[in-house]
Amino acid sequence: MTEAVAPGRTGLRLAPLRRTHTDWLGRLLLTAPAHHAYLLTLLHTNGSADVQTAAGTLYGVFSGRTPVAAYWVGGSVIAAGATPETNAEMAGLLNARGRWSTSLIGEAGWVLDLSSRLRWGPPRGVRPDQPLLVCEGQPRVPAHARLRTARAADLEAVFAAAVEMFTEEVGFSPVEQGSAGYMARVRSLVENRSTLVVTAREGPDGGPIRDWPARGRSEQVVFKADLGVRSPYAVQVQGVWTHPDFRGRGIASEGMVAVSAHALHHVAPVVSLYANDFNAPALRVYEKAGYVQRGTFATVMY
Repeated sequence: MTEAVAPGRTGLRLAPLRRTHTDWLGRLLLTAPAHHAYLLTLLHTNGSADVQTAAGTLYGVFSGRTPVAAYWVGGSVIAAGATPETNAEMAGLLNARGRWSTSLIGEAGWVLDLSSRLRWGPPRGVRPDQPLLVCEGQPRVPAHARLRTARAADLEAVFAAAVEMFTEEVGFSPVEQGSAGYMARVRSLVENRSTLVVTAREGPDGGPIRDWPARGRSEQVVFKADLGVRSPYAVQVQGVWTHPDFRGRGIASEGMVAVSAHALHHVAPVVSLYANDFNAPALRVYEKAGYVQRGTFATVMY
């Protein structure tokens, strides 16, 4: 059992959240479902604020007996209610633990502040300005008629597309150290009907489609998106990718309209995503699909 940390100079203290804090956490997260999609999914999946597993721990920062902020510390660090004062408490724990492969993800204010407090050396990457977009507007294009849920038979093609998407977006391959972990992630999304695709056997010129990215397949993924974070309260779309041969032809914006309609009908009333501010083509796609900026995220990768 993880022990509570003694109160710091601010009078705050850090400790794992307990089942008795479940209602408090739910109320906090539902004040901004799009901002807190990941933690809403974590809470819904576990049914309790008391989450201490091999994957990570859900901490609270307390003023006396009252929780004022929550932090998930695992493969990523994600927070709700974070302030510079609560970040000071969390930074003490993270610095004592030492650097590991993780990312700080969330609203830019607390992410960049917490990163500045870590004595971990330079991060691998910093994305300081990532518009948080919510599907609230009227799409300017129709939904793509051929978008569908990926099936088990699509796994090889979806995996190849996912590797290309990650490499292009992040700047390094997710399979540099082996493919098992990333394949497990992709397979899980497919098995949970959380990957949506448009596939094609013909290229944009009408001829046979290029033998890429899934070698040896006559049918390729030309658009994909994952409902990567999902609960009855909010969906966060991730892993959006368009085959390079099909870019600039409207498939991405029409695909996103169809993705949003599917998620709103089948999963949750809030559909969001976050993108990089420098990715102007993607931002235009999302705008055409009816997405409106409702905040700014940041990601710091270690």
